[in-house]
Amino acid sequence: MKELSRGQEKKDAKSIVYYADGVYPTHNSRSTYAWIEKEEEFPQPIVSGRDRVNINGLLNAYDVTDVIAHDCDSVNALSTKALYEKALIKHPEVSIIYIISDNANIIGTRFAGMDQGTKIVQLFLPAYSPNLNLIERLWKFLRKKVINTGFYRSKEMFRKAAMNFFARIDEYEEE
Repeated sequence: MKELSRGQEKKDAKSIVYYADGVYPTHNSRSTYAWIEKEEEFPQPIVSGRDRVNINGLLNAYDVTDVIAHDCDSVNALSTKALYEKALIKHPEVSIIYIISDNANIIGTRFAGMDQGTKIVQLFLPAYSPNLNLIERLWKFLRKKVINTGFYRSKEMFRKAAMNFFARIDEYEEE
């Protein structure tokens, strides 16, 4: 983190800071809440199974509308490499992209897949400190706005709703 502190002391348009993490929302795994009259029945639609949508994401530390979300089969080394490549494509003008993430075992192996000489600098948060990872707040907001707000008949509808949230993230800037 000292490297990031030194880099941010001379912060300019040539560097960017992202927080990284994966989220795995489960398709309709629970009811949220509903008000009904006493003694009335309230049928709830259900789906079979507990399919997950896997999203690997980056959140810009200085611009909450700058989110890169990668819908993937699994959050692993390959999907993280693809996510980091999206960041490189999105920001060709910067000289350094700092990516801050938790220090889970899988993350250490994720970054190893990047080519030497990349402008990505991977930094790790201390163990057991999810409250330091800003993207965790985005995942909570995703649950509030999409995951816990309605019923999605199919996993594909659920996935599209989640990815649509990221496509329209600038609409939530004030919230």
